[in-house]
Amino acid sequence: MKGRKVKDLLLITAILSLSIVALMQIGNLYIDSSTNAFIPQNEPVVQTNTAIEEAFGSLDLIVVNLSSKDASILERSSLAILDRVTSAIEALALCSSATSLTNTDHVGSTDEGLLVEKLYDKNEIDALGSLRSRMGEWSDLYEGNLISRDGTMASIIVEAVVGSDLSLLLEQIKAEIAKIDLNELKLSIIGLPVVTDAIEQNLLTDLAILAPIVGLLIIIVLFFSFGRFRSVILSLCCLLVSASLMLGLMAVFHLTFTMATMLVPVLLLIVGSAYTIHILSHFYEEASSSDEGLTQKGRERIINSVIKRNRNPLIMAGATTAAGFLAQLTSPLAPFRTFGLLCAIGVVLSQLSALFLLPALLRIFYANTTVEKKNRKTREKFDPSPIFIYVVSKQGKFLVGLSIVFVVATLVLIPRIRTGTNMLDFFKPSSTLVQDTKLYNSKMQGSGILTVMVKKDNNTSVLQPSLLKALDDFSRSLEERPDVGGVQSILPFIKRMNQIMGPQQGEALQTEATKPDFDFFGGSFGAMTEEDPLPEAVEKPMVIAQDGSYYEIPSDPAKYGLQTEEELSQLITQYLLLYNGNLGKFINDPIEPDSLLMTIRLLKTDTPTLRNITNTIEEHFISTLPPGWTIHIGGGEAISLALTELVTKSQLYSLFGALIIVWILLLLLFRSIKLATLGLIPCVFALMGIFTSMAIFAIKLDIITSLLAALAIGIGVDYAIHLLAAYVRLGAVLPQEEVFTEVMKTTGKAILINAASVTLGFIGLLFSRFTPIFSMGLLFCIAMVFASLSSLTVMPVLLLHIKPKNPLLMPEMTQSRRTS
Repeated sequence: MKGRKVKDLLLITAILSLSIVALMQIGNLYIDSSTNAFIPQNEPVVQTNTAIEEAFGSLDLIVVNLSSKDASILERSSLAILDRVTSAIEALALCSSATSLTNTDHVGSTDEGLLVEKLYDKNEIDALGSLRSRMGEWSDLYEGNLISRDGTMASIIVEAVVGSDLSLLLEQIKAEIAKIDLNELKLSIIGLPVVTDAIEQNLLTDLAILAPIVGLLIIIVLFFSFGRFRSVILSLCCLLVSASLMLGLMAVFHLTFTMATMLVPVLLLIVGSAYTIHILSHFYEEASSSDEGLTQKGRERIINSVIKRNRNPLIMAGATTAAGFLAQLTSPLAPFRTFGLLCAIGVVLSQLSALFLLPALLRIFYANTTVEKKNRKTREKFDPSPIFIYVVSKQGKFLVGLSIVFVVATLVLIPRIRTGTNMLDFFKPSSTLVQDTKLYNSKMQGSGILTVMVKKDNNTSVLQPSLLKALDDFSRSLEERPDVGGVQSILPFIKRMNQIMGPQQGEALQTEATKPDFDFFGGSFGAMTEEDPLPEAVEKPMVIAQDGSYYEIPSDPAKYGLQTEEELSQLITQYLLLYNGNLGKFINDPIEPDSLLMTIRLLKTDTPTLRNITNTIEEHFISTLPPGWTIHIGGGEAISLALTELVTKSQLYSLFGALIIVWILLLLLFRSIKLATLGLIPCVFALMGIFTSMAIFAIKLDIITSLLAALAIGIGVDYAIHLLAAYVRLGAVLPQEEVFTEVMKTTGKAILINAASVTLGFIGLLFSRFTPIFSMGLLFCIAMVFASLSSLTVMPVLLLHIKPKNPLLMPEMTQSRRTS
């Protein structure tokens, strides 16, 4: 026996040392919290965004806002602060452009013609008066974009260099602003890069908070279940070993630490507790009832007996749990596949800890002690079996009827489940980031971005008047929608130039002035000065009145003294040549562009709104664009919408994949179609609990909550396996009428303790600062309640009714029959 002790000590030392080395690798974890980490790179929307950035520059915008609670921002002191902040950001190497009221050019006119001047020139005698006058000339251009309509908020639109580190740029922006005295102005920074950075910054801190809370809750369950601190220590050793080894593996193999994979260590603490609970429960049960006690020989016999009796059920329970995780391999999303694989490996590690590390710890910890008889008293005090025996034997028909009602209710509620992966929704409504974005949307044109690239094949110019006129009409129809704040494109520049440089006033036909658009991406309005030469074709009509006439896309050649649409196209090209320095955000070439970009700013970014707008865009262009023209929809919100579709698809794949795999494993284990089918009951009830709760509590199906279904199946089936295994095993040695009673007194108690441990563990997720993780914890608690209660009520009712005859027994069951 001395050799056995040495082996145990060596095994324990080796495993603990390996765990410590694994924990030391945490600093090498690579974190990516963006939606780009989830969506496959071969998705059309990813390729569209790449093409847009290659042609038009970065789509990643950071919006810096300065606001005053009551006073107008249009005061010298406030504008001076705005100018300092703008200049500081503009000087950063990672910043491509920073645009605000203080560095934007204004397109105006004089009797001589076109005039490009600063919107705000602090050196003018009446700088504020001139600013207000220029803004009044084209108020819709500036209001809602660079300044709020009530004048209390001003924005700086920051565009990053394509491919730059956005987190680093954001950090630099904050550092530069920290050097500036903002006086009484309030600072807020919004945009998708800001949201992504906030998630990334909080991932590890969230894990550092959740893991101890989950561990504490598991400790409470273990202590009240077994009444011994030793059982707590033994169980935690196994759990911490599994979790630390998983973190080490992620670091060593450079696996990306995403919102999904950050849950792996926490889940292993929760899920892995089930295996140690079953081993410890049976160990204490047998040790407390043994007459020989924990002598050296008796201890070894009890441990061997417990491990032998529980090995196959524990392995199969782990296999089905791993199968639920491995069902994520069918997902089109790489982080989900990584999550499933890591969790499956973690389950195997937890099993190995329970089957090898835990027995070694038991032999060491109980080398010179005995198990007190108080465990038997505790068992008598905590014995819920009479309740379940009564319910199953006396209320079976009621249970079946209630279950049918529950199934029908679930089918009715499932279509009401909302889907969506808006990264801002990851934060609670009371968070600063959400409040800042909400305030911005109430004052400005909206933080959501959809981009539409219109492209002509064969390198033909897109500056065709008929197309531009159709785009202008469609833009105005979009702006009438309550969920659209505005549309930015090349069109307002063409209309403004036409207004200033069109036919002379006496020749003009009065046209209705329309609402202009604005370059949300930044850059000056024009690069032309009074000294720049004008193309000959536009010198003659230069002297026009600016009374609002001709703010339009020139589409009637006769109206402009021309003959063909081709000549109108040349006229538009000549207009745009004057803006050669700043139109790269709208057309990919100043002379012969074959692509143009429209940017739609959204006030609402929920999934139904995004679907409706994208469908409207696609239907419009499909019906209006002639052959040879194509459109591509991109932007951050397009990524979110595509990700939502993939998440829904992933949910279906993983759900049915998990059910099929688990059913096959149950069939292999029990070799009975009836028992395999009955084993799915806890899984089905867990799923119904999840789906009905999502519909009732308006919880979205997103990149986190979509992991629940397969996870609930894998964990929920554990209860079925342990109960069915006990039923078959005891059925080989006891009369039929005593089997269920004995099952409820032993395995039933272990199931309840396990369910309590898992449920309380997931309650720890309610302390997460991320809404989806909070929702996941809540839903999983509900799922475990439904799974455990259905395994102890509905499944026994059907089991007693169906009475499967003579199932082929597992090896250890056959051994039990022989022993008896």
